Amino acid sequence: MFSNDEQNAVIFQLAGVGLVTMAAIFFLAADPFRAIVIGQFDAVMLFSIFLSYFVAVLSQETYVFLHTSVFLVTYVSIMIIAQHTNDDELIACIQLSIVAVLAIVLVVFGGTLFSALMPGALKRWELRQAPFDMHPNLAGFVYGGFIVMIANSRFSLWGQDKLFRISVVVLCLAIMIVASARGGILAVALTLLVYGAVRVITQSASLIRLLFAGFAALIIVVVFSDRILPYATEMLDLDSKRRGLESGGTGRFELWQQGIDYIAGRTWQIFIGSGLRSATISNMGFPTENSYINLTVESGIFLTAVILFSFVSLIARSYRRQLAGDHLYQLVFYSLIFAMFQSVFNRYLIAIGNPFSICVLLIASKASAGLKIDQLRFCRVRQFTLSRTYSRRNLRSSSGA
Repeated sequence: MFSNDEQNAVIFQLAGVGLVTMAAIFFLAADPFRAIVIGQFDAVMLFSIFLSYFVAVLSQETYVFLHTSVFLVTYVSIMIIAQHTNDDELIACIQLSIVAVLAIVLVVFGGTLFSALMPGALKRWELRQAPFDMHPNLAGFVYGGFIVMIANSRFSLWGQDKLFRISVVVLCLAIMIVASARGGILAVALTLLVYGAVRVITQSASLIRLLFAGFAALIIVVVFSDRILPYATEMLDLDSKRRGLESGGTGRFELWQQGIDYIAGRTWQIFIGSGLRSATISNMGFPTENSYINLTVESGIFLTAVILFSFVSLIARSYRRQLAGDHLYQLVFYSLIFAMFQSVFNRYLIAIGNPFSICVLLIASKASAGLKIDQLRFCRVRQFTLSRTYSRRNLRSSSGA
């Protein structure tokens, strides 16, 4: 929430981490003997922490060591919370947190938000802002993630489930427009496209209905194009020299190339990285603006490949589970897809300093542990069945003899 507040950012972020840790302590106190299962995703995260410690000792980077320690405490707390709550409890906590954030935003930022949505500003760049001075790029990640999570959840306020979700989506979208968070808007659109494709493939919705909805949206855009297109062009700076469509992705293409060259020019760090939170401007001389480059710098090429595989594997398995009507895995599937789309434009895929990154780690850990528990149950049932079958065969053989 306050990550771009230069004076208070660290205090607020540590307070957030402290609340997560405190929640985990309460869960442990309530049920201290519950076994903690380490899922595939958890194992990868814990190994990345171990590797970061190892690299921090080699390079003697104190900041990397301290951040790794905070990340370790936070992630272990996340594992405890994820496994001490059932699916509905965890989803409800996430939903209530989103509602609390948006309520605070409306109270503090509401007046600025509505005035900034009005077109006609002479210097639109000066009006580009997000609540509590959050970086616009991060705002796209956080509030776009909120859209996807609320859209794939069942939250009823006085029985008005659809109205409430639409209100949250509109508010988050308004914040993203004011922040001119184009990467977040694009990631939401791509996630919506995936949602439509899944609905067609699984025949959850008729192709005719989806085509009709798309055609109706196209008609609206065409009919009101004289208002919609100029408004979108102004609010998203599509024709500016600095951020327009011909600006080279706001310089991101050059930054990405710098990042790739930086990785290629490393020695042993190309294989094991330089530790968590080492991909900073002060260390590299430029921002990465891409989670995948950021991960490669911090964790090396091999572990980055493993992390991405664990995400893709979790998405694929969540897809199969959500087809069976599992609500948690529907939330996991679309939230992780959005996070991976949006991570092309930011460095927050694996992080603990903002609300949505915490949510991503929570649901990924929850889903990974759940899949591991189901796998263990299946193996036990299969082993029990095979042992009974083997016993019956031996009994029959003994009787025949």
